Amino acid sequence: MTYCIVSTHDHSELVPVTGRWRWQGFFKERGIALQDVLRYERERASSREHLPRTFVLLEEREPVGMVTLAENDLEIRPNLNPWLADLYVAEPFRGRGHGLRLVQGLEAKAREKGIDRLWLFTTGAAKLYAKAGWIAVETVTRQGDAMTIMNREF
Repeated sequence: MTYCIVSTHDHSELVPVTGRWRWQGFFKERGIALQDVLRYERERASSREHLPRTFVLLEEREPVGMVTLAENDLEIRPNLNPWLADLYVAEPFRGRGHGLRLVQGLEAKAREKGIDRLWLFTTGAAKLYAKAGWIAVETVTRQGDAMTIMNREF
């Protein structure tokens, strides 16, 4: 298999895919409209700002998952940045190591940008991130959900 990680900033044709994934994975259950997420995704991809940047894992040119490098992803910890955010693997491609590929790919992109530490929070994937070398540093509660905050230094 051939894998490649690309940015929606450079490949805007992927924005409808990442917008739908972001909506399915993070916004649908919160009652946010798909069209609002797609508009947000287009704005992010066309922005000249350094962050956020969404990266897509391609398997034989087919998009299988995404991850975002964000300035801030957790409002209760504004002092921690930047963040690995919105890791998502499309359902037909789960269980094949793509999540780990996305994490490692984002780490490589961060190092290229001179970033030497990343943060993330998770409600249920701490083992995946620990496998990639991330360290749990704190458990917090937001809106009744327990979350593990993790970091990784390069």
